[in-house]
Parts: sequence; structure tokens; C-alpha cells
Amino acid sequence: MTVDLKLFELVDSKTRKVSFSPAVWRAKFALNYKKITYESVPLTFLEIPTVITAACPNVISPTVPTLQLEPGNGLPDSFAIAEYIEEQYPDRPLLFGKNISEKNLQRFFESYVQSKIHPPIRRMVYNDMYSMQDEKNADYFRTSREKSSGQPHHLIAGDRNQNLRELKESLGLVHTALQSGDWILGPQPGWADFVLGASFMWFNSCSPNDFKEGILEAFDDQIMLNYWKKMQEYVY
Repeated sequence: MTVDLKLFELVDSKTRKVSFSPAVWRAKFALNYKKITYESVPLTFLEIPTVITAACPNVISPTVPTLQLEPGNGLPDSFAIAEYIEEQYPDRPLLFGKNISEKNLQRFFESYVQSKIHPPIRRMVYNDMYSMQDEKNADYFRTSREKSSGQPHHLIAGDRNQNLRELKESLGLVHTALQSGDWILGPQPGWADFVLGASFMWFNSCSPNDFKEGILEAFDDQIMLNYWKKMQEYVY
């Protein structure tokens, strides 16, 4: 099956080289794992509405990631993209396992990552994400995050040490699951790993020093580091 796919993704507005959205990285990991060829289309925050609306008018609420399946037809949302390519490329490695129980378990883990691991990371990368934007995109980023968090700009990042403690506590279950040396749910990677890996890419892309301390050195062993190294096979 040959399709000219385009993936619209979010990048910083200063260099246009840093892809940092965890939602986008979920889709990229899934596409890369299945070895599906696609073209990346980098966008800044302020470019998302106009560019995606023009390219994919069927997408009612422009967002990233959006996978353009054909001219004028886009598919937003990383999970929807993953389901689509799982169905369209059944001969490639599976993202969700062989049955609905495995898929549901991976979705449960996704909820855990979003509710427990994302919040401290979101606070820790806030100032760096802000610094990565030009003036207009920085203004959009600041005002939108103030609105969503209900906090003023200078308070959103919170206390770094508290964030690190919260992150380590939330990573405890992940660390335990990875002690076998396998992936989250067994010998093969899957959606659960790409959800977690996407959050790590977000953290490392924005705040590499905090990522090293908060993830790779969170525990007195090499488990998280080894997991991160394995994940690099699907980073491109």
C-alpha cells in the first residue's frame, strides 16, 4: 500500500528544528515502528490553524498531530492515527497487541502517563518551552497556558524539587515494570512504550538537564537509561 502521507507537527519558532510535542511524538513513534514513510511538516503554534485548515479542510479543530492521508483529507489525534495505521498496515509490527484486552491495558497505561507523569514534566519544561518561542508565539504560549492552568506566568513552573519528587514517585511503577529488561508489556514495544517515550522526548527536547536528573538518574540503577537507549531505534 503506497500513500503519500504528511504529518503536521509542532516545532519551536526560533530554530524550527525542535519537535517537542508529546502528542506528535506518539504518532511519530507509531509510524516509525511500523516503518511507514511520511513527510514531516513543521509548524509553529500560530501556524497550526491556517496551515492545517488549508491543507485538510475536513479537520474541524486544527491541531497536531494531523496526518494528511490525501490532499484535503486529514486525520487528527495521535491515537486515531495509531488506530488507522494499525488497520491499514496489518502486516507490520502491532501497536496494540493481538486482542482487545492488550489494547485496553495499553490505553489504561496511557491514562496513567497523562495523569501522573505529564503534570510534573509540564511544569518543569514550561520556562524552557517559553524561551524557545519568538515574541508572537511566546505571547500565545504564555496566555494560553495561563488560561489553562489558572495561574500567572511566573507561578506555572512551580517548585523544581517538588516536581522532581512527584515525577520520581509516578515513575516508580514504570521502573518496576521495566526491571525485566523488556518493554512495558513484554518483549516487544507497543503503544504504551510510545506514549511513555513521547513524554520523555518532550522532556529531553525542552529541558535536557532536568530530563537527565528526573528520568535517567531518578533511580540507583541503569534501568531508565537502558530503556531510553532502546527507544532511540524509533527516533527519526
